[in-house]
Amino acid sequence: MIFTELTDLEYQNYIEKGEESAFFQMIENKANRELEDDQSVRLLGVKDASGEVVAASLFSLKSTGLGQYFYYSNRGPVMDYHDHELVRFYFQELSRYLKNNNCSYVKVDPNWIYKKYDKDVNEKMDYPVQDELIRIMEKEGYVHQGFTRGYSKTSQARWMSVLDVGGYDDVNALVKTFDSQRKRNIKKAQKFGVKVRFLEVDEMDKFMKLYLATSERQGFFTHPDPLKYFTYFKMAYGDKLLVPLAYIELDEYIGNLTKENEDLKKRHAQQDKKENKNDKTINKIKEMEKQINKIEEDLKEAREIQEVEGNTLDLAAGIYFETPYELVYNSGASTSKYPQFVGPYMMHLEMMKYCIDNNIDRYNFYGVSGDFSEDGEDYGVYRFKRGFNAEIEELVGDFVKVIKPVPYNVYKVKAKLNQMISK
Repeated sequence: MIFTELTDLEYQNYIEKGEESAFFQMIENKANRELEDDQSVRLLGVKDASGEVVAASLFSLKSTGLGQYFYYSNRGPVMDYHDHELVRFYFQELSRYLKNNNCSYVKVDPNWIYKKYDKDVNEKMDYPVQDELIRIMEKEGYVHQGFTRGYSKTSQARWMSVLDVGGYDDVNALVKTFDSQRKRNIKKAQKFGVKVRFLEVDEMDKFMKLYLATSERQGFFTHPDPLKYFTYFKMAYGDKLLVPLAYIELDEYIGNLTKENEDLKKRHAQQDKKENKNDKTINKIKEMEKQINKIEEDLKEAREIQEVEGNTLDLAAGIYFETPYELVYNSGASTSKYPQFVGPYMMHLEMMKYCIDNNIDRYNFYGVSGDFSEDGEDYGVYRFKRGFNAEIEELVGDFVKVIKPVPYNVYKVKAKLNQMISK
């Protein structure tokens, strides 16, 4: 085996085999890093005796001063981590490369599952715990950053919520596996006539309007310039970054309600004309009257919303990455003003259908905090994803190795001083 820099094509061909590669490790992220951050990128891999690539990783480089760099492989390297000989070879050769290529320190966080759990967070015994990988990394000089829980501004989420959609021929069969609340809200969204379309790069402001409102409401961390951040992602990833928008056209919704109301009134009149009404008929008439009153309330509300918002009402949107391995729901947003239309449910339903139609087996709801107690910071998010039957995957976590101690220590001291000055 040889450790080598890879061409873009060599790298892309390997990643597209689907060896549990995350969206950050796709070749498109090279263009994104160069476009957004003006960062240098290295594609570092291993080839076997026949010249076939058997391991690869996208590293971004950030200057630490003194001509040295911080190398970071976000969700990499990508390889078969069950092949321990390959893992050792990769990281041994990587250290040699980094020493010769101005690396101060390096960080990796492989997209490798440490443990698997069912939807109720019971550990699955049919998947061996990946402790050996941690031992190998530590032997190669890497410091494991711990089995963290919660969210961090400096690390990727370590806990994933993933739904297996493989084996389903249509989305309706999948829906049958959801809990009652998920089924009920999906039916509501369908009845309301909620639709979904994909946004283009010049429509990212529609996503951002919902995203910023959601961020303010929920208080989660955002990029300093989120419009630029997500727009660059869309520009770099093209069709592999999907931005579904769930929306409702109020004139169509009002038209459907009006027709439903007229039909109900006709049936009510027919029942009311009957001369000898039994208890069953009387109860049916009363129930129809309740339904008519409810529809007329909904019609009044819809017309009032239409006056304020216009005809098209944007309800929810998301950022999805399509990789050779899975479809990843990276970021989501929704309106809090009109939750009655349950827009996010139609978005998720359509994207699950997209998976089935495109033979994608994994629907990755992405990160959860890892605190599954009722007091957890995102317990509601976990419960929402659990309702779709999503299971939990705990990734192995972050590893850091100092390659050149002196430049690294200088960098850390400068960073600490800058932090003190900025306070």
